[in-house]
Amino acid sequence: MNNKSVFKKIYFAISLIIVLALFILIFCLSHENGEESTETSGWFTDLLNFILPFPVTESIVRTLAHFSEFACLSFFMNNLFVAKKEKLCPVIACALSFAYAITDEIHQIFVPGRACQLQDMLIDLAGIVSGMAVYSVIYIVIKKLKFQNDTRFKLKIES
Repeated sequence: MNNKSVFKKIYFAISLIIVLALFILIFCLSHENGEESTETSGWFTDLLNFILPFPVTESIVRTLAHFSEFACLSFFMNNLFVAKKEKLCPVIACALSFAYAITDEIHQIFVPGRACQLQDMLIDLAGIVSGMAVYSVIYIVIKKLKFQNDTRFKLKIES
């Protein structure tokens, strides 16, 4: 086995671990009952209000939590598929991330003090699309830089 294939396997394993960790994190946060969830977001709201020079409400914290959880999930889900060299990576990653968002909201129906909300699914979807957009921009920039470096290297050899 060469170094490149070992690197690819490690890269895939790390990507998979990150995606699984995000699944677990999202599940655990959704599994908190209403009181625990309010306590968690209240603690974070207090922290942000201590740090930031402007007031932050618990509603903003909850919205940002939904958005950022699923932005990270779609970002790393796409990275997982890119690591495996799958075709249609963004489409598959977005679809699977949104499917998880839907199951996450359905899960909350069974948690005391929580509810399934269409608004939360839409916020999750906005996060998914944003995470994918960020990933795509980074991917394109890296590819462009790599192409420029390869071209410069070839020009130096030919000179």
